[in-house]
Amino acid sequence: MSASSLASASAGGKSAGAGGSPPAPSAPPASVSTLNYLVRLLLLGVINAGVLVFGVTLINDGNAFLGGTIILTTLLLSVVLLRNALKPMRWMVPSLALIALLVVYPMFYTLYVSFTNYSDGHRHTKNEALAMMAAEKFLPEGAVSYEWNVYRREGAAEDDASAYALLLTDEAGGSFFAAQNTALETVSAGDPPEAFSGYLLLSGGDRFRALQVIQAMQFGPADAPIGIQSRSAAGEFQQRWVFDAARDVLMDRETGAEYPADNAAGEFRAASGGTAPLGFWVPTGFENYSRLFTSPVLRGPLVQVFGWTVMFAFFSVVTSFALGLGMALVMNKPFPGIRIVRSLLIIPYAIPGMISILIWRGMLNLNVGVINTTLENLFGWAPPWSVDPAWAKIAIIMVNLWLTYPYFMLICSGALQAIPTSIYEAAEVDGATAWEKFWKLTLPLLLVAVGPLLVASFTYNFNNYLLIEAMFQGGPPIPGTSAPPVGYTDNLISYTFRYAFAAGGTRDYGFASAIAVVIFLIVGALTLFQFRFTKRLEEIGENV
Repeated sequence: MSASSLASASAGGKSAGAGGSPPAPSAPPASVSTLNYLVRLLLLGVINAGVLVFGVTLINDGNAFLGGTIILTTLLLSVVLLRNALKPMRWMVPSLALIALLVVYPMFYTLYVSFTNYSDGHRHTKNEALAMMAAEKFLPEGAVSYEWNVYRREGAAEDDASAYALLLTDEAGGSFFAAQNTALETVSAGDPPEAFSGYLLLSGGDRFRALQVIQAMQFGPADAPIGIQSRSAAGEFQQRWVFDAARDVLMDRETGAEYPADNAAGEFRAASGGTAPLGFWVPTGFENYSRLFTSPVLRGPLVQVFGWTVMFAFFSVVTSFALGLGMALVMNKPFPGIRIVRSLLIIPYAIPGMISILIWRGMLNLNVGVINTTLENLFGWAPPWSVDPAWAKIAIIMVNLWLTYPYFMLICSGALQAIPTSIYEAAEVDGATAWEKFWKLTLPLLLVAVGPLLVASFTYNFNNYLLIEAMFQGGPPIPGTSAPPVGYTDNLISYTFRYAFAAGGTRDYGFASAIAVVIFLIVGALTLFQFRFTKRLEEIGENV
């Protein structure tokens, strides 16, 4: 072989890479990377522009928090999608967006509302409340009242407000045709004509649809306008509520009363103590929290509800875990028909919870329930489930046991399979009894595996609204509580719900938000304490 051939072979070997490794893959051309980046930038620009318009619309409509959150979330996600250094996070963009909008935003918004007086009568800004009250009209004493029929200009569209006019009939029987911004035109007495001056009479469905257009309009001369009061009455109505911005006073022209604005409380309050129909939304600091912990009317039921909430969550977890573990231990050793028995035991977990609760509520009915009827026939007595507070609580824990024990049976069955049998053999050699093996081996090792699930179950039952509401609606009621009515089986979640949405027709969102924040802090503290306890269980498990 010639020297030139050897040199070529040597150069080829070196080009193959040191140690015979394959050549590194070539990077994509710079033009392709630039094009991908520009396409991505263009798409994000279009999306951001749409989101910006949507967010600004929400802000202009008064939803500043939601609109700001959507805009901020979109901008942060755009940064993640554009920076190559954050490429691993791109797969998490959908979940991050949902967490921001469905978890983070509601948390901070609830915290904000808890420091305000947001409630029925205080759900709008000051300007919005004034605008709403300004739309209220009244008929002064001595003013003429009319019956009315509506006409529309021939050939005009239904939504053309300028095409409508009224035929008015006063108490004396006189008839007048009233177009917009024109003087009343006298019409001969009698039934309303089918057509008048190019206008056609509307009746039936046409009249009803026209009412949606004309109910806020004024007819007749501008100095004495006539407005619609009801489906049959009209008159020379005047604006009832007038706001004097210079004095910051709201005046009621019907009664002559004046309501100076109380900007700290968000109300218009008269010297006599009365308030205007609408207040406005203002920050109130820690007033809701102070009211929660200092008002004797609230403190009594709240303490009672909190105690039952903790007791319900604790006994629900303990009883469900005990029964589920017992079933798992029985199922841990094979016997004839074990698959059929295991399938039957899982049925309560497979049936939707709402259906199971309603079935149990029917069976525990005091008059026709199968359980009470059977007990009455056998013993002449049956528990007053829905009337007696103690029996109502027992019934709820019992139904929750039925709903949740299959879950613990399944997870305990899996955890038991992971425990090595050799430790039991060693324990038998040492002379340990079956009870000692369970308490000193099985239970500690099992708690290491299922401890976090017990914590999660406690948190879930602490916030279990469905069972409480569907079973007895929180009843039986606690005497002396009426706004809202509180029951012996209400937990903190149902108690908060009643304040926010069912407080005898008055919804106090600010106070309910304060309760929700307190619940969040309580659950967070209990969860941290329980997770510390599970760490101790891990240490115990290592020493078993």
